[in-house]
This record gives sequence, C-alpha cells and structure tokens, in this order.
Amino acid sequence: MTDTTTPGDAPRRIGPERIIIGVLVVLVIGAMVYMSSQRQQALRSSPAGLDGLRTWLVTEGLSAQNFTGGWPLDEDEIGLNILPLYDTQLNNPRTAPTTQKELILQQDEYDLSSAQIVTKARRVKTLLVLPKWRSGMRLTGLAHPFLLVDQARVKTGLGMFLEDGPVQLIYARQPFTEFAYGDDLNAVVYASQMFSAPGCTPILGHTDAMILGECKLVGSDGEQTILILSDPDLINNHGLRLGDNAFIVRDFVRDIADDQQVIIDYSRRSWLTSGREREQRDRTWSDLARFFSPPFTLMWVGLALALLATLWRSAARFGPVAGSKTGLSASKMMAVGARAQLMRLTNQDGALVDEYAKARLATTANTLFGPAHGRRFASAEAFLGYTKRRHPNRAPRLTQVLNNIAAMPPGAPTAQAMAAVTDLEDILEQITDDTRGIKRPR
Repeated sequence: MTDTTTPGDAPRRIGPERIIIGVLVVLVIGAMVYMSSQRQQALRSSPAGLDGLRTWLVTEGLSAQNFTGGWPLDEDEIGLNILPLYDTQLNNPRTAPTTQKELILQQDEYDLSSAQIVTKARRVKTLLVLPKWRSGMRLTGLAHPFLLVDQARVKTGLGMFLEDGPVQLIYARQPFTEFAYGDDLNAVVYASQMFSAPGCTPILGHTDAMILGECKLVGSDGEQTILILSDPDLINNHGLRLGDNAFIVRDFVRDIADDQQVIIDYSRRSWLTSGREREQRDRTWSDLARFFSPPFTLMWVGLALALLATLWRSAARFGPVAGSKTGLSASKMMAVGARAQLMRLTNQDGALVDEYAKARLATTANTLFGPAHGRRFASAEAFLGYTKRRHPNRAPRLTQVLNNIAAMPPGAPTAQAMAAVTDLEDILEQITDDTRGIKRPR
C-alpha cells in the first residue's frame, strides 16, 4: 500500500513566529524581574552603598548581613540595626525620572515610611544613616557638591525621628573634615554634612556640629534613643577607606552590638519579632513570595525557558493529536481498499504484498519517529539503514524478508504471500519492541 496521508491530514504544528513571540515574551518578563531585583543591588555596590561595610565587619569577626525583608528577625539576637535612608521625602511616593538629567539629579532611590522606621527603632538599637548624595554620585562616580541632596528635605526627614527640635544642618567649608575618635583615631569625611539638635549627644564631632550622635527618639519621652549618622560617607563604599574611618566604624559597631547580630536593613517594613509573636504568627503570602525573590528569580526564569524549549521540541516532533479521517482522507482510504481488492481478484498477491510492505514500513517509521520525522525513514533503504545502526542483530533478518518480497512475482501463490507478510510483521514487531525497551518473551 502507498502512503495514505494527504496535506490535509498532516499534523498541525506550532508556527515558528508563535514560538519566537513566546520566547520574546518570557525574555521580556524575565528581564523586567531581573532589572527590578538588580536595582537595589546596584545601589548597595555603588560608591554610596554599604556592601563594603558588611564585608569589612565580617572580615573583622563581627556577624553582619544585608536584609531586604521576607522573613522574621528575632529582635533579641540583633545588637545593631543599620538603616540607610535613600529617600529624602519619607511617606511620599518617588517620581520616576524620565530623562537622563532627571536621573542624575534624582534624590530618592526608593520609598520608605517614617512610621516603620520608628517602629524598628523602638524595638532594637538603630543607626539611622541620613541621605547625602543624589543618584548622579553613584552613576558618575563623582562626589561633587552640586550632587548633594536638598538640605531642607534632610532637615525635615531628620525632624521626624527626634523628640526635641529644632534641627540644624551644617556643611563644612573645607573639602575634608577630621573628627577625633578616642585617643588616636581620626575620621576623615569629604564635604561633611553635620547636624545639631537638642537632646543629641555627639559621638563624632561636637554639640554644634556632629556627624554621629545619640538622640532622644520621638514619642518615647526621652526613654529611648536612636543613633543618627548625618554623613553616610563615614561608612559607605566611597568613604570607608578614608582616614581611620574603617577602624572607627569597627570599634563603634563592636561596642554597640556587643557580639550580637548586625543588620544592614534595606526592608520597607518591620520584620522584627519576639519569641511570643513568632509562636502566634500565621503564614502569609510574603512567606511564599520570598522564594521568588533574588537569587531565586534567575532560577525560575531559567526553568520557564527550559519548559518552553521542552514544549517546543515536543510539539515539533509529535505534533497535536491527529483528527479523525474525513473528507478527502476517507475517499483515499476507500480508493486504496478498492485497489487491494482488484489485486486479489486478479490473483496478484505478490504485488499486493509489495505494496503492503511499503505501507507497513511507513507506518512503523511514523510510530517510532513521529509524524515530523517519519517520512525520512519511510522508504525501505532508509528504514534498513536505521535498523543496521540501532538494531544490527535484526538487520540481516529484515534484509532477507525485504529481498524475498521484492523478488516475489506478482502472481505468487497466496500461501507464499501470507508467509512473507507474517515474516515482515514479526521482524517489524521485534524492532518496535526493542526501540521501546520491551523485553520479548523467549
């Protein structure tokens, strides 16, 4: 029998343009997720970031880690919570820049809430690091006074956390300012941003102009304090290497933390809990969401791409489920059946077996390789070549059977034709079972 498929019966396949569009959609979504997660990482590793501080503290034997939220922290295990502000207008949503100039002059990197900051400060010892530089400082690597944030914004933000006022900001008139710490250490800060406020005790600097001080926390009636660092260049990647800054920060943090955990807190809300709260805490969607945040984001994007590639290859090889044979397909099947009946009536069993062998080879190839690749192995020569490569022990038998069928005269007796068909079916069944890993009974 000849090949019974028609163009209308061919399995429908996913067009290449749809595959390309699907891949592009996944890549765009993955890129958006990746860029969102990398924005804060780029800030932390920039000259204005604090990744260098964490590395330095760990090198000096302190326990320090970055924290972006996602899981509860035991407040009893935290000795110092370092909270950098990259937001000059707390409680107000930032406006995303639309031009390169607006990006350079941007003063707010991400939004924070003053209420959440006060909540953290009431529960653990907190070092609040005020903003100083616009985005242009970290993007260009130039610490120019033109890129300092608006002084009025900083004053307003600082006043939200202090019990007493008014707050004053002072900027140094010389490029570098030294601040004595202890007997033999001196901090060096470029374009220092100092402050003064009632109820604040200076740690670096003096009462009228300090960069680091301990102040009364708002709403605590003077019972609780908060550490204020007005100039982040003392501890950030840009200023940590100047003077004795690194050693001063190490000694100061070690004294405050008292061998407990140091957290560099970038989270937007309080994740602090006590023992009793942890026992009563219920699971929330944020517990699941943290498994999709960096560094897990790239893993999920990779899995999505792998799944898409697998579906694509599966669709290309096997195609959708073939529909029922109707219309032209049914007519062709009727024509093939009529042709076979005519051959039987004219005693051409040998020719009928030859046609049957061609059809069986095509059907077996379609079963083994799928509609997309079955045509390549439908001919006797191609199928025999495959058998020699993958099933060399079956190849001699198949060769003999095909040669017998090819040499059979058109008017061969029925018994001879049926024997040839039986031999062909037996060897094809063996090859099919070997390919599928089925062990034939002996």
